[in-house]
Amino acid sequence: MNKFLLAGACALLLSGCGSTGNSIGNLIAFNSTTAPEPTDMTKRAVNVDCPVVDVLEGGGHMQVGSGAGLRQQFTISETSRECTVVNGQIMIRVGVSGRVVAGPAGGAGNFTVPIRVGVRREDNQQIVTSKVFTVPASIPAGQGSSTFSFVSDPVSVPYTRDEANEDYMVVVGIAKK
Repeated sequence: MNKFLLAGACALLLSGCGSTGNSIGNLIAFNSTTAPEPTDMTKRAVNVDCPVVDVLEGGGHMQVGSGAGLRQQFTISETSRECTVVNGQIMIRVGVSGRVVAGPAGGAGNFTVPIRVGVRREDNQQIVTSKVFTVPASIPAGQGSSTFSFVSDPVSVPYTRDEANEDYMVVVGIAKK
């Protein structure tokens, strides 16, 4: 009779093992009386208003050389951005495209364009993060110009609310030496 009572008690205790609110089931499944927090993959997705991209004043173009000694000129023509929220951070990938033009002293060849991507906090106009990316560009033989483009590695800033476009602005420019 004691065997049946013990078996019944065990069955009752174990019957709730799959339940998330059952501390005994949690103890068996997770070696703790409480279940762990869900991973980011199971949490609700955060829709964030991605900050606007602004080309820094004077940062949209760069010349190598001047006058008759002008070798190349680089110009940013388009920008874009994409935001996701991961672990309390807004991850911002920035796309930049532009044009490289050979000057009178320049010509076909391979070049690098130093593109700075930063994020500025709007309330105090302070740069939160900034990084320079070296972007390859080339002018094919027989051509006077070409285009370049790249998408940055993600830059991150703290997530404070869905309206991130009111808190931050993405700034880009050709990094002058």
